[in-house]
Amino acid sequence: MSLRSRTAGSNTTEIELQPAADGALFSDDNRKDKAAFELRKKIGLPGSVALIAGTMVGSGIFASPVGVLVGTNNSVGMSLVLWAACGLIAGLAALCYCELGSAIRESGGEYAYLHKAYVPVITFTFAWTSCVISRNASNAATAVTFGSYVVEPFYPGCQPPDLVVKCAAAVMVLVLNCINYVSVKVATKVQSTLAIVKFIGMLIIIVGGMMRLGLGDKVGLYNLRNAFRPEDLAGLGFSQIGLAFYQGFWSYDGWNNLNYITEEVKNSEKTLPRAIMIAVPLVTIFYLLVNIAYFAVLTPAEMVASNAVAVTWGYRVLGSAGWIMPLTVCLSTLGAMNGSYLTGGRLPFVAARRGHLPQILGMANVVFYTPGPALVFTTILTLVFLIPNDFDTLVNAFSFTAWLFYGLVVAGVVVLRFTNPDMPRPFKVPILIPCIVVIIAIYLLVAPLVDSPDIIILYAAIFMMCGPIVYFIFVYKKLRIPGLDHLTLMLQQILDVAPTDWEETC
Repeated sequence: MSLRSRTAGSNTTEIELQPAADGALFSDDNRKDKAAFELRKKIGLPGSVALIAGTMVGSGIFASPVGVLVGTNNSVGMSLVLWAACGLIAGLAALCYCELGSAIRESGGEYAYLHKAYVPVITFTFAWTSCVISRNASNAATAVTFGSYVVEPFYPGCQPPDLVVKCAAAVMVLVLNCINYVSVKVATKVQSTLAIVKFIGMLIIIVGGMMRLGLGDKVGLYNLRNAFRPEDLAGLGFSQIGLAFYQGFWSYDGWNNLNYITEEVKNSEKTLPRAIMIAVPLVTIFYLLVNIAYFAVLTPAEMVASNAVAVTWGYRVLGSAGWIMPLTVCLSTLGAMNGSYLTGGRLPFVAARRGHLPQILGMANVVFYTPGPALVFTTILTLVFLIPNDFDTLVNAFSFTAWLFYGLVVAGVVVLRFTNPDMPRPFKVPILIPCIVVIIAIYLLVAPLVDSPDIIILYAAIFMMCGPIVYFIFVYKKLRIPGLDHLTLMLQQILDVAPTDWEETC
């Protein structure tokens, strides 16, 4: 059984797909042609900055202002402080990821770093949780926001049916899967273009808001002069602020995405730190200015009552040109999803290469050089996560599991300083920074559980604790599912994929 992969000119390279004697499909002996078959480095510094910034700026800045505002008791000042704090924390965590990414030049982000710092069962539990819950819950929440904005013009004055919203979301998911399956280069160009569009959209909001303040808008002046009203601050609780942080961090999600495709980044040990240090501060500044622009026009009560803050702002300030805002939001969420697809498919791909997920997910398309099976896997699970109706529930489920592993990864910076002191580190952070981030991560894990724990967080925790059990059965004991090898070979033929040439690097 074989596949033919295209090469330059009219020649073809034949790749054998027959399993080895032990049933594995990774054996180098199965390859007649020994030329390297791997993911290609096609992403430079501009594309890297566009990927990070373009993924961070998605639906969050247009949907999460309400969640952050409610979480701070409608306090204008505290909500702005929280937005700034989220940016600062994301920046500190990103600096830790810079050290890890410049030292461990392997795709997969947290997966690669956890593997280097801890025992395999922790690495597997991350892959188990992230590939099934975290990434796909995040994607589904973004897709639902896209669907809501797309269909809203067709239902003036009423709430669009959930089925219509989810169908629009599903169409976007399938289209982006096709783009990323076919070409990394095309997906990167789409990301760069949409990143420019969304920053232009935020500039429109910022300029409009500043002009209203300059003209002495009474609403804006009142909001800013009474930003820290004692009655708003009095009722703030430990748990409430933690949940507000979850809503804020939803808007900053994506600061770590470039680490997932390190193997496809040119000169990654230099490009990765530069891109992160450009993108994260840039997005933080824009987010703060956009929120000030919202408060320059809308009262906190109007923002809380709005289903789409950016759209309400747009029609209030731009009048008949207010349609620009729904369009901007749609394109923004499209860019965020595209960035997530561009990077998210690499996690199951890398995990499968180490035997932590089915082997088919660790293969690449022999024509397009993309991790096709992993992308299809991510698409299917994202569509499943579209079924729940509560946007906040999806955000909280994602944030809880995400920050557990963010904390472990950042703690890995300290662990590796002791266990692997001689590992080359082109970029190195002061040891105080990972310590601060770990303390913050512990707070974000504990805070939502103190006063009123959400049942979905319990479900997420239970699912996560099943990881070691699954690891013991299928990885440690190597229990083989009957018929899985035959299914793998069949899917290889259908998807035109084969194992890549890969060896672990520092």
